[in-house]
Amino acid sequence: MAGNLEDYFRKTFEDKLLIKIPEQEDDHLSPATRLLEKRREMSEVEVALNCQKEENDSKRLRAIKKATDEKEMTKVKVKEIERLNVDILQIVNERNRLQSKMEKHVIFSKFLEKTVESAEEFQEIREIITRYDTLCATHDVR
Repeated sequence: MAGNLEDYFRKTFEDKLLIKIPEQEDDHLSPATRLLEKRREMSEVEVALNCQKEENDSKRLRAIKKATDEKEMTKVKVKEIERLNVDILQIVNERNRLQSKMEKHVIFSKFLEKTVESAEEFQEIREIITRYDTLCATHDVR
């Protein structure tokens, strides 16, 4: 069981921290040498952890910046949508106003069409309007 855990941690540290853990062949080393070796290993692990921490910090900062940018872009898009909705409302109101005006004036168009059909003097509605303009101009001169 102890050997399995030791192998597991050895592989984990080697894979994650890219550090080779020496095999247990240092029985012939003095305690001071072993202590120095452990300190060296600790400094290597510390360097690897610091690198990992710096990498994680930079990833976190990029993620924060991306989230901030996306929030700002969302605000801009929402304002644009609101502006376009106001424009749509204005256009619809204008269309309704013009539609109402056209419906009120359609009777005049029908009247002019009936006049063209019944009068032999005029072939087109434009001729009636021209005649009206001429009469108005003549009347204003006198």
